[in-house]
Amino acid sequence: MLASIRKPMFVLAFLALAIFFTGAKAAAQTTSVTLEGRVTDEQGSPLPGATVAAKNVETGYAKSATTKEDGRYIISGLQAGRYECEISIPGFAKEIRKGLAFAVGARLTIDFVLKQTTIEEEVTITAQSPVVETTKSEISGVVDRIKIDSLPLLDRDFAALTLIKAGVASEYGDIRSNAQPYGSEDILTDGVSNEWVGRNTVNMAIPADAIQEFRVMTNQYEAEYGNASGMVRSALTRSGTNAFRGRAAFFYRDELFDNVNYFVNHEKYDGPELSKDEYEKAPFSHYNWSGNIGGPIKKDKAHFFLLYEGTTHKEYYTITSPLVEKETLPWDSSNNQLLFKLNYQLSEKNNFSFRYGLNRPRQNDVGAGGVFTKTMAYDNREIAHDVQFNWTNYPSDNTMNEVRVFYSYQSYSSHSAYDDNAYTIQRPSGYFGKYPNIPQEVPTTRYQLVENFSLFLGNHSLKFGVDASRVRSTGFVDQYVPGFYIFDTDEPFDPANFFTYPFLLVKSPKRADIDSPYWEVGAFVQDSWRVTPRLTLNYGLRYNYYQVQFLDIDTSNLRHFNPRFGFSWDPIGDGRTVIRGGIGTYSQNPQLNLGLLVGIMDQLVIQYLFYPGYPNPNVPNPFLPPIPPMDVPLSKYQGEPNMIAPYTVQTTLGFQREFVTDLSIGFDLVWSKGQKLSRIENDNAIIPGTRFLRPDMTKADIFVFRMAGKSDYKGLYVTVSKRYSHGWSLDIAYTLSKGMADVETEQTEPFSYDPDGWDRMYGPTDFDARHRLAVMGILDLPWGFQFSGLGYYRSAIPWTPFYLTDVNLDSLPSDMEPGKNRNSRRGFDQLFLNLRLSKYFNIERLRLQIFAEVYNLSNKANFGSVFDRIDTPDFGKPTTAGDPRRFQLGARFDF
Repeated sequence: MLASIRKPMFVLAFLALAIFFTGAKAAAQTTSVTLEGRVTDEQGSPLPGATVAAKNVETGYAKSATTKEDGRYIISGLQAGRYECEISIPGFAKEIRKGLAFAVGARLTIDFVLKQTTIEEEVTITAQSPVVETTKSEISGVVDRIKIDSLPLLDRDFAALTLIKAGVASEYGDIRSNAQPYGSEDILTDGVSNEWVGRNTVNMAIPADAIQEFRVMTNQYEAEYGNASGMVRSALTRSGTNAFRGRAAFFYRDELFDNVNYFVNHEKYDGPELSKDEYEKAPFSHYNWSGNIGGPIKKDKAHFFLLYEGTTHKEYYTITSPLVEKETLPWDSSNNQLLFKLNYQLSEKNNFSFRYGLNRPRQNDVGAGGVFTKTMAYDNREIAHDVQFNWTNYPSDNTMNEVRVFYSYQSYSSHSAYDDNAYTIQRPSGYFGKYPNIPQEVPTTRYQLVENFSLFLGNHSLKFGVDASRVRSTGFVDQYVPGFYIFDTDEPFDPANFFTYPFLLVKSPKRADIDSPYWEVGAFVQDSWRVTPRLTLNYGLRYNYYQVQFLDIDTSNLRHFNPRFGFSWDPIGDGRTVIRGGIGTYSQNPQLNLGLLVGIMDQLVIQYLFYPGYPNPNVPNPFLPPIPPMDVPLSKYQGEPNMIAPYTVQTTLGFQREFVTDLSIGFDLVWSKGQKLSRIENDNAIIPGTRFLRPDMTKADIFVFRMAGKSDYKGLYVTVSKRYSHGWSLDIAYTLSKGMADVETEQTEPFSYDPDGWDRMYGPTDFDARHRLAVMGILDLPWGFQFSGLGYYRSAIPWTPFYLTDVNLDSLPSDMEPGKNRNSRRGFDQLFLNLRLSKYFNIERLRLQIFAEVYNLSNKANFGSVFDRIDTPDFGKPTTAGDPRRFQLGARFDF
């Protein structure tokens, strides 16, 4: 009890200390824009007392500041969007600067030079916002609304555009960075968490048409960002404006024009291509429709935005088990999504916003196909609600306070499509009944409070904040309930034939209940110090507190403090060049699943019944005397004492320059070392060479989650970015990197129990591609046409060869080649080219857009998994391939 009180008190003591040193209360973060600079006369002398007013031209929301003695001003808390600035002071011509666009999370420097005059005069200038952020140390990039709207997006997943940023790797739908394992990134929406802490993945999918823009931060982000040892993705949802605007959209694709997968029209990898009458193109259909509307409730004061999106998808699977008739059956999925947002500016000093989100994805008859007969099919149901309230307040001219309150509810359930009470039946050539871990239901709730305060003192921009979340997962899992029959024959059951009875029944007398609370609290202090107009130092300290049921986390360990130091230097002083860099530590929040697994396995009681009666196990096998059930020692999971959250130490150095208007080129060097990464070690493993002997024969495996994993990442990022203007846009991102690690997920186990097993796990990561290149472009053509595309190339990723048998007799059928480490060989490269051609029809304020999209234009067979068994005919040959050429048609109606 005393320990549980001490830990929160330790956090509060840290916060009190931060307040004492800063003289402030807290800091703004995440999605808002900070605008700063100097106002001078034509001779370069500062103009104190000048008024700088920034107004959002779409919503009318405005914020102003007065310049200090040195002519410096700062305006914080602006929302991303299009702005105009008005600068005025008696005796000088008023300047109005239009055409400014501020991106999510930006910190921009804009200086103004006023002309002295004796008469009232106004100067209007149309300009662009700076391309280079000369006061930031982080490596980041923004994907704006124009890109989300204009680029081809299969399944309308805006997160796929993360790949156009340097330092980002993606395989099999998983996005990572910095050679970090699965779940090392953080996902934010409107400044609050959008993360399911079970495995640190996306909690609620947000429709692409609901996203204004998002920022991808791969390295060197400030102390206000936490819960990530890799990258952070921060998205901003759309808001209404002073004009009523809406859209209806429709997307469609099916098998008619698509090519088939390489392994459908080829006999294996190196086999001949089959003629069209030798294979069948599997039918499918995919529909996506949406509508949104936004506008003013009261002009310049209150606005709303409402969006609905629906999706249906249908495919087919084929039962190939020889125990039943061959049958092709459908499976389908659907989703209904809703987003509603309100914004209200009570005054220049008080802004409010409210957001509600709803997701209802469904899957029917999934999990069957091949040797899994149709009774194995199950249905997934999910519902998610998000409710968020924000209040931004400016107590004085040099302070800003922000409060965010967030509630999230997500319920996931999986039930048999036929009978939840059926036994699982395994035969050599087929599976029947249901999966052994169905049904299951797991609802999860999150309560989050973010309190931030900013204080601007001279050349210092102090920030201080607290971000606290309480998460709780409840529910149940039926593991081996009512039981799992295993037959060693395909012969139909005959009560009069002993050899047709099952030889084993695995069962559990009860389901495993789930009740797992989880806490994550982050507190930070940071300062952005303008040492000179050209040099900015960004430094801060973050503390991370985590509490996971069944895990012992050492919350007072110094490694849960993340010091960060960065610099940003404009060597020329024209606001178009920056040399940036820094060093810092970045902690990842532990996954809730670690504690869940410990708790569930601790509850399970598994019984083995050999040669049971069938189909009723309570009736003895008539050919044998009654055999009592045998309680079998179960594998246990536990966490090591005094756990430390995984973290990275990151060092960066980079350069960026706006060489011509709207076009910049950047280079960044990155070194990231991962420490205390989670992995599973077996403290009662089979002794190599014995096949079944353990140090303690009275117990089964004792799996311990130990924070002993490591990683090492070195990268060079090269970026070319041309902001959309004059009808075209271009982004090029090249990554040269090398990533090494001994883990891929929080539950990585070794391939061998030999003494050097973990040493040999250290090798290239599964995502380690030496070269990655992403190219994105948008081009407006005559007569209302637009052409856009996204090209992506990566070099080969590694794989590991294994022997067919347990060579070292440690019970693990995954022995590697002698003297070789994990991922010692390379597979295949991949290339995608996705294009869209659009045509616009404008009728006064109405616009119709029709378009056709093609994905994987070259129809390259992008091979994936490799058959990894040594001394087999297919060794080293690919067994899967990515999507072939696909087409999607769509239309939008804007009003």
